[in-house]
Amino acid sequence: MLSLNMDVLNEDQKKSIYEENSVLLIACPGSGKTRTLTYKIAYELSKIESNKQFVIAITYTNSAAEEIKERVEILGVDTAQLWIGTIHSFCLHWILRPYHLYMDNLKYGFTVINSYDTEKILTELCKAYKNPRISYWDCGVIAKPDNIYLTCIDKNKHPSLKKVMKDYYGILENNKQIDFEQILKYSWDLLDGNLIISKSLSKIFSTILIDEYQDTKEIQYYIISRILKANNGNTKTFIVGDPNQSIYNSLGGFPMSKLELENLLGFNLVSLSLEKNYRSSDKIVKYFDYFKTSQNSIVASGENKHFSSLISYNKSVGINNLVDEISRLIFININNYNISPSEICIVAPHWVHIGAITRKLIIKHPNLSFDGPGMAPFSRDIDNFWFKVSKIILTEPSPDIYVRRLRWTGEILKDLELLGVNTIDISNKDFLRVCNSIEIHEDNGLTYLNEFFSELFNRLNIDWSIIPSLKNHHTSFFESSYQRIERLSSEGLTGVETLENFKKVFKQKGGITVSTIHGVKGEEYDAVIGFALLDGIVPHFSDQQGDSNAKKLLYVLASRARKNLHLISEKMRDPHPYHAPYGKKPTYHLENYAYVYDN
Repeated sequence: MLSLNMDVLNEDQKKSIYEENSVLLIACPGSGKTRTLTYKIAYELSKIESNKQFVIAITYTNSAAEEIKERVEILGVDTAQLWIGTIHSFCLHWILRPYHLYMDNLKYGFTVINSYDTEKILTELCKAYKNPRISYWDCGVIAKPDNIYLTCIDKNKHPSLKKVMKDYYGILENNKQIDFEQILKYSWDLLDGNLIISKSLSKIFSTILIDEYQDTKEIQYYIISRILKANNGNTKTFIVGDPNQSIYNSLGGFPMSKLELENLLGFNLVSLSLEKNYRSSDKIVKYFDYFKTSQNSIVASGENKHFSSLISYNKSVGINNLVDEISRLIFININNYNISPSEICIVAPHWVHIGAITRKLIIKHPNLSFDGPGMAPFSRDIDNFWFKVSKIILTEPSPDIYVRRLRWTGEILKDLELLGVNTIDISNKDFLRVCNSIEIHEDNGLTYLNEFFSELFNRLNIDWSIIPSLKNHHTSFFESSYQRIERLSSEGLTGVETLENFKKVFKQKGGITVSTIHGVKGEEYDAVIGFALLDGIVPHFSDQQGDSNAKKLLYVLASRARKNLHLISEKMRDPHPYHAPYGKKPTYHLENYAYVYDN
């Protein structure tokens, strides 16, 4: 068995790693959850005796999967028998692609439609419906074990939406395509109708680890439990997360209770917890502890424990002065607390609140750098083949990220293989070597990528234009990018189209982060500035579980901060001449919190 250095772990972390039975681990913010998960994976890999077995780790995001895998590799562990990725990637890799022949409407093959094409099809279909008027944003669906359901809260729109979705799925079927929710639904249908699949997979998997379980959908619980149950509990599971951070309720995510999980799995779970917060000051921990919806202990235990934090709340600033107020807070942290801009985060509940503020900040402070997905010149469509290729092209070759780029090339070659391209003579290193040798003299980002793609595949002797899936992905990548650049340019941003700006998308974070509360979940910063904390937004006016979900959003927001926390409920946002002449009120959770803030 591999010898791991456990000195970096506390006793609670070690206990969870060495526990031989299946575990439900509740981990508070900053408790070293990712480190614990990393060491647990390494420990389980070191125990595997057969080269036919795998350790499976399911993460909420692809970036989390990449980070954890890199951490495991740094420990010196062979990851050949580790599979790690999102639930959608898991279903595609282990269920749909190997067993699609068992399903009539998939047996002749399928591809996964990308988000841009989905939006384009639904937008066009919605145009025919005027009363009531419906749009792409009304067309949300959620897969459950028995069916796929509409999520639009306006029931008056449902008859029209049902027709739209019927036509949409008809188009997908004709094109031999499936979307994200169908990945889950078809995977469950295959498991539910073919017990042999669950039994086969359960014999291959020694352990299934699930990160951020509180964001798991019902159908995802069912898919994983069916596999675990098929091996009578001999395949172990390690389920970790924090019910207080369950902020994806609107997308169907929720934390099952221990009893519910045990009933679904058919075996018992050992209940463990990580209660030491190594991130934040004691002052900040005590502040966000107020917003807990699930009662677990949180104790400040890190190097920032005794830091004299600044916690401020401004509900008097008007929206017209919001940029000035955020600027003031930025420079207080830089000048008074010596905090690096890369350790400052500006966050709001939704993207609609972020865009205009960010662009105004960029114009106001040209010497500061601002990072955020909303400012990227092309969408981060992680399932688009050409987005994956662009990651390699736009990252500078360096020893620090060599292994990461090598892994990305492996994913690209795997995609090509699944599309029927003969890649047997192209190794990961060959692909990377060709990428590194190409020189394109072009300053326009999209022109550069287009020429690079052509040259790369010409040197690899692969004609991608005859492969329908790659052709569709190519069209989607460039059409969506052109639209994005035009929108950002029309809103006052300069240099959006440049190659230099394109390369920023994959660079190491170097400026002030701008994101949503959902977007910064799992991250941490020295200083966090939150705004648009208003009733009707936190909680959202349509949220039927508003009280609980608003607390969770504020909990996640506040717990990102190591040292300083600044909250803003600005006036004059969305004023109504009669009901709210001065704009929305502050969220009632902040109004009712009898906390003595710093000036």
